[in-house]
Amino acid sequence: MPSILVAATALAGLTLFVYFLLTVVGIIANAKGELSKDYSLTKTGAPPPAYVGNIGRNFVNLLEMPVLFYALVAFHLASSIAVSPTQLMLAWAFVALRYLHTLVHITANPLGLRFLLHRAAAVVLVVMWV
Repeated sequence: MPSILVAATALAGLTLFVYFLLTVVGIIANAKGELSKDYSLTKTGAPPPAYVGNIGRNFVNLLEMPVLFYALVAFHLASSIAVSPTQLMLAWAFVALRYLHTLVHITANPLGLRFLLHRAAAVVLVVMWV
């Protein structure tokens, strides 16, 4: 398996883990009566508790910018262009930053640090594409 694909698999694994975590936490929050049916159906009721909402928003984050990462990985795999050591290092930096962003987002969630990690990952991704 090409090593850049391992990085993409690690990111996909994080996304699947966060989805699983969201499911489990959502079931528990629902059993405790912390989730509004109206909010779930129409976004008009009381919003979910922060610990549920943060995981949900993080899951959405993992479906947005990483699409460009997966596209770049697919491009490398489909083309005859070899992945340079620099490109591989950047790929792993992007994945590591996304892991750190997730950890921050679903735990203490300090906005400044979360923003910094998200933007740093974006810069790495731009450099990878350039």
